[in-house]
Amino acid sequence: MPHALFQISNEWIQNITRVHAPETITVDFFHPDDTNLADKLAKADFLVTLRVDTAWVTHLKQCRLVQQQGVGYDAVDCKALYKAGIPLAITPQGTPESVAEHTMMLILSLYRNTVPIQADMRTGEFGQFAWRERSDFAFGDTLGIIGLGRIGKRVAHLAHAFGLQVIYTDLVSAPDDISTRYNLEQVDLDTLLSQSNIVTVHTPLTELTRGFIGRTQFQQMKPDAIFINTSRGGTYDMDALADIMAEGHLRGAGLDVWNPEPPPRDHPIFALDNVIATPHMASGGIKTQNLKAQSQFANMLRVLNGETPHNLVPYTSE
Repeated sequence: MPHALFQISNEWIQNITRVHAPETITVDFFHPDDTNLADKLAKADFLVTLRVDTAWVTHLKQCRLVQQQGVGYDAVDCKALYKAGIPLAITPQGTPESVAEHTMMLILSLYRNTVPIQADMRTGEFGQFAWRERSDFAFGDTLGIIGLGRIGKRVAHLAHAFGLQVIYTDLVSAPDDISTRYNLEQVDLDTLLSQSNIVTVHTPLTELTRGFIGRTQFQQMKPDAIFINTSRGGTYDMDALADIMAEGHLRGAGLDVWNPEPPPRDHPIFALDNVIATPHMASGGIKTQNLKAQSQFANMLRVLNGETPHNLVPYTSE
């Protein structure tokens, strides 16, 4: 019977995986530090994982598909998989909706100061007008989206519904129908940073985007702008962000991704009351996790039926 190996240590996700597993596929789980990892990899017909080390590929003797659990595959050695002739697919189901909603939640929470207001209310304060003075609505402001892929497009959809003006920067222009529907304007990065009231990052982590938002870029942003990152922690300089915000630049920041993960508990970013921090959870959730499990097994069944898997990553020899 075909065997699927999942890099999942969380019991909740393991249970969801078991619920959706077809009777024709056996399921096992592993942790990268397992002492018997090589044996587990050797028996896997399908590998569902967050990462693929070069050494792992040498043990994938009968693997027919590697399924990345999400959409970002910066921790996967694509070149090694290519040489081994093993296809790689991503699992985008549920991610655009979940991350886009999380992004909008961070934006609106910063505009309305919901986190400190809750803290006040729980101590018995009722600063009705004090907090009105510090709160605002986002309608009419400019949202700059860095990276207009699946998630960026979904953010544009929600932002348009909230009445935000949307500009974006990307290597690829948006299709005409989407540009028209959301009244999008494509600009370069410098223009986006200087014109946006909100800057939100939705790029994969590549050599082009690693650390590409640093002190210089933060300084280019408006003094009362908001910075949002729900993509990858390696795309921005967290130290520079903490420093520049401590100096009074930027209205606030909403961060779901970190470098490293988890971040140091004593990092200065956590001393700032205008930072909302979440633990890399934007792409997850109950509906999302169920959708992912369903689609992962559906892809395995496609392979077993001799069909091409969905959402394949195009390989090159480079």
